[in-house]
Amino acid sequence: MSNIKYFIEPVFKIEFFKIKCINFKNKKEHIEKILDQYPEIPFPNFFSNRNKANITWELQEIFKDEFELINTKYNRKIKIDKAWSVTYDKGHYHVPHNHSSRGYTGIIYLQMKKDSPRTTYISPFNNENDETVLYSPEVAEGDIMIVPQFILHYTEPNKTFFKKRILSFDFL
Repeated sequence: MSNIKYFIEPVFKIEFFKIKCINFKNKKEHIEKILDQYPEIPFPNFFSNRNKANITWELQEIFKDEFELINTKYNRKIKIDKAWSVTYDKGHYHVPHNHSSRGYTGIIYLQMKKDSPRTTYISPFNNENDETVLYSPEVAEGDIMIVPQFILHYTEPNKTFFKKRILSFDFL
């Protein structure tokens, strides 16, 4: 048996891209002032300004260093299609959803505590034991997570009194 040659590699790989924002405190203050112009409205399980916000240009200006890195990673100048904020009070959550079948989606964690619920990503295929695979990466305030838009993701109910707030954006 020792003469048999073989190799192992994944059949598919889905990358996530995580960035630690530089000078986040100042960027957070700046973006929150802009978001004040676009108040969030109640949805069944969270608050959001998804249908009202128009902050794509401001987002790219405030986080220009991070977007330069994103441009480098994807080897092109990305175009943000939409950007909005979502706030989760105690008990709020987000059901499994995706953003589209092509492009990427990003989350900037604006307000996040250690006990805040993290975003959980659902693998688009089962593992070899026919089980669904969930992935909840460690994130903190000032982190940016980027994944393909087709990845289903959700947020479990917020069990804390601290409001978790994110800024989400889609790009091609």
